[in-house]
Amino acid sequence: MVAIIPHASFIAADLVQKTKGSQIPSKQGHKVNMRTHRVDLKDEAREIERVYPNFVQIVILLGTFYYGIERLQPWSTDATGTSYKKIFVNAFVVGLIMIGVISIKYWQHGSRTLPKFDTVYSFYLPFMISLLFDTPSTVTNTILILSVLNSYKWDVQLLVIFLQFSLVYFNFETGDRLGNIIGVIINSLLSSILKHIGQLKSLDNIDSNLFSILLTNILYFSEANSIHFRILKGIILALMTTIATSYILKKILYVKPFMLSILFAVGLPVFTKRFIHLVDGQDPLLWLVGYIVESTTRQKILFAWFSILLLSVPSVLIEKDSLSLNTSRKVWHFIIFLLIVPSFQIDSNFVKIALSGTIPVFLSVEYIRFQNLPPLGSVIELQLRRFADARDHSGPLIISYLYLLFGISIPLLVNNSPMGLIGLGIGDSLASIIGKRYGQIRWRGTQKTIEGTLAFTITSLIVCLILLHFDKAIVFSHLTALQLLCVCTLSGVLEGNSVLNDNILIPAFMMICEKLCTL
Repeated sequence: MVAIIPHASFIAADLVQKTKGSQIPSKQGHKVNMRTHRVDLKDEAREIERVYPNFVQIVILLGTFYYGIERLQPWSTDATGTSYKKIFVNAFVVGLIMIGVISIKYWQHGSRTLPKFDTVYSFYLPFMISLLFDTPSTVTNTILILSVLNSYKWDVQLLVIFLQFSLVYFNFETGDRLGNIIGVIINSLLSSILKHIGQLKSLDNIDSNLFSILLTNILYFSEANSIHFRILKGIILALMTTIATSYILKKILYVKPFMLSILFAVGLPVFTKRFIHLVDGQDPLLWLVGYIVESTTRQKILFAWFSILLLSVPSVLIEKDSLSLNTSRKVWHFIIFLLIVPSFQIDSNFVKIALSGTIPVFLSVEYIRFQNLPPLGSVIELQLRRFADARDHSGPLIISYLYLLFGISIPLLVNNSPMGLIGLGIGDSLASIIGKRYGQIRWRGTQKTIEGTLAFTITSLIVCLILLHFDKAIVFSHLTALQLLCVCTLSGVLEGNSVLNDNILIPAFMMICEKLCTL
């Protein structure tokens, strides 16, 4: 009996211990739970860091979008008779379609089909720029935005084109429908060509869509009649025609590269003369020579440009090896700022004409490099690769210098604004240099630093205030110092939290904010 009782007590105690163990974790189980909890917390922290930059961008974009709605009043009508209600209703429908198509693909194939966050810019930038600077074209450009969904399979592409045609039908009268349908087709073709050339690496889906909308407006929709726009449109048409002719000859007749070089050198001037329409049918080259000769100011500007380039280009190339890649790239930003800002204050029309001619020239340089046309193709390849970044190396195109040119040119050509020059030539350059060398505090979820953002904001603001104070022309005369501070601060924070190419985003966003301040 005595032997049995202790044994029974032991069993009872063991049962109690097991029962308690099922309710209260043991020491070992507690450690496991703590490790699991720490892993969960780390996962949550990583998720917050991943989402945080997107949250900041959404707040800024929605804030500026809402401000535009408040100032424009959706129920009002602008001076050209365009209904803002129609514009915003169409934008709402397009936004719902984009969300719907993305949701269907997600439901069918999971998260791997979700587009990048930067897809929001494929809606925001074309819509806001059209709304603020070319209001009558806003409905059309909003419909074109749907082409960004064409990165999916052919059935989705057909669906998107059908939806675009349907929106054209409901938004336009009979006489305007055919023209807008042709515009949709042109934009789809241009977007597909850009995706094919860039292999969705040099130019991703968002870049291809943004540039296709820009080209469609330049080549087809825009009714601007200024001399610089006619030059830009004519040379781009000439360039595209020359490239298309060369492509056909290369594929069908197997023309050698040397003959393609000759064709390009001869064809581009011939087609340029054909597509640029000046008053009284003047020859474009003779007109340009006369335009420069008649003004000593323009001659001095040209002399200053050539002098700066002759001194700076060899110096940068010689010192390239002693500078970091980032610093050597930003030096070009400073040089372009020095070239254009003083000249624009003296003769803005001449600068805009020069930029309109420079854009196709740079596109021609990239075509020669891309096709390796003798004798310059290999030389251009060697020099440009020295300043190429990771994205330039990821695909067949070197696009950084083209983005830089587009970024500084578009605000000047569209709104007579040097915001692109200030944002890229000063703000972005110093933000990158200071952020990399002295930055310690990073924006959550990014590699960019708050010190870099402060450098962007402060230096951009200082240059804006200098122009506001000393410039005798109209640059920034319509803005207050407080408004300039808001523009520079918002742009700096957006730059610090975004991954979209700065040369596209920053000039466009600063131009939009500048315009919003004047509504």
